[in-house]
Amino acid sequence: MKKLISVVSALVVTGSLLAGGLVTNTNQSAQYIRLLSRNASVDIDAVYYNPAGLTKLAQGFHFGLNNQTIGQGRSVMNSYPYLHGAPDREFIGKVSAPFFPSIYAAYNTGKVAFSASFNPVGGGGGATYDEGLAMIEMPISDLVPVLQSRGAQDYRLETNFIGSSVFYGFQGNVSYKINDIISIAAGARYVMARNTYEGKLENIELNMGGTWIPASTVFTGLASQLSSIVAIPNSVSPIIQGGGGGLTLAQAEGMGYLTAAQRAGIEAGLGAIGVPAANIPLMTITQVSGAVTTATPTLNGQIAQATATASLMQNQKADVLQTGSGITPIIGVNLTFAEIVNVGIKYEFATKLRVTNQTTSDFTTGFNPETGAPVTMFPDGAETINDMPAMLAVGVEVRPMDRFMLTGSVNYYFDQGIDYDGSADKDMDMIDKNFLEYAFGLEYGLTKSLRASLAYAGTSTGVNLDYQDELSYSLNTNTFGGGLGFRISPMIDLNIGGIYTIYQEGEKNSSRAMTGTTISVPFKETFNKDTWVVAIGVDLHF
Repeated sequence: MKKLISVVSALVVTGSLLAGGLVTNTNQSAQYIRLLSRNASVDIDAVYYNPAGLTKLAQGFHFGLNNQTIGQGRSVMNSYPYLHGAPDREFIGKVSAPFFPSIYAAYNTGKVAFSASFNPVGGGGGATYDEGLAMIEMPISDLVPVLQSRGAQDYRLETNFIGSSVFYGFQGNVSYKINDIISIAAGARYVMARNTYEGKLENIELNMGGTWIPASTVFTGLASQLSSIVAIPNSVSPIIQGGGGGLTLAQAEGMGYLTAAQRAGIEAGLGAIGVPAANIPLMTITQVSGAVTTATPTLNGQIAQATATASLMQNQKADVLQTGSGITPIIGVNLTFAEIVNVGIKYEFATKLRVTNQTTSDFTTGFNPETGAPVTMFPDGAETINDMPAMLAVGVEVRPMDRFMLTGSVNYYFDQGIDYDGSADKDMDMIDKNFLEYAFGLEYGLTKSLRASLAYAGTSTGVNLDYQDELSYSLNTNTFGGGLGFRISPMIDLNIGGIYTIYQEGEKNSSRAMTGTTISVPFKETFNKDTWVVAIGVDLHF
């Protein structure tokens, strides 16, 4: 068994938790949650969405404090035929982010505005897989058909996997008002990534003829059995040297060279290496020794494989921290026409980011065939590419009357320029086209102090099947939101909102080589998600 577990380490919850592209969060304020379109914002959340629009704020200090509570369910249905519950085995991951803060500060002089923000620009939640992952369980399930001839009837194990990820963004901008129509901005965001992985794989057992036995014991026994076969030439060498090489096994037993138990063991060993049962009684001791000697190189390989597998079947745990950082340059333009139409344009450059493993304990996935050294899932000190793509954000707000606003936004993510396979040594094309997000919102003032809003957002992903797996998959979405805005006083605004996201189901047909064989087994994965968010935000003006 060359591998027991195959997990892509960078793809647990290091992507976007809700709104945005593959690895970018754009749900960054309570106003966003209730409008879903903020790219032309001229409020305090423009620090993130439209920095050039901050010159539209009243002169003085402005602050924004927001928090979102996010829940997400992930479901992958797997049809692999040897899994329990096949062909409809479902693996469920639960993602929780009770605290998802966005903090803003800005000072506008009238001509120049200075601003800063703190946001979870990627990730932001923790995913828990209480029953583990299909990619962990499938190799274990293979052991039943592989060892069926030895009496294997069923398998069981205890496993789980927990991942958390957050990319903190610390952003600063300078905005400049050229005239009443045009403002510009430049800024940068320092991105600090922190991913954690914890998991266990314990108590792997096989039902062998009705008795539950630790899988490691089964493979240790197999290695011992194979070793006893390899030892046959040595055990019969004295007989040959004593002139009994021409005897059959029955004759050797009859003459006292072998016991009945020794003869039965040799016959069983010959059968195990493929000697036809009808031939065994006719073979001489010399022929027996030669047949086993010829088979010994293959048997030694099988012994090494069984010994390695026995080691892999021992209880294992993983405890890993990944950290890294990068910088995102940002530029923007704001255009205002006739005071009723505002257009925001922002471009975020790609963020080069690498995360490095700090591994306390790790899953062993195999052994180097040349050195025998263990191959682990998260090697200590190894680096993984976690780049974030460049993004073009365009938005418009139209206010045809005092209490009514229409808004629309488009985000275009340049995913084709990012190495999503996570390794500089690989060249796997996972992106067919760039990711597109679009949104529309409307707001109506019920009174001078109370505003209500409704909104819709959709996404069109551009990934291909090489990107999709049970830990990281991208699906087209439809999101519906709404909420209320309250003007508590000229200095205080309160926003509350909620959204629900529906994901378009995805499918992937795959195959894998059954553990320890070259037999290819096809299976299908069906991907789904659902997400909900509630948010509250307070804006302060001084």
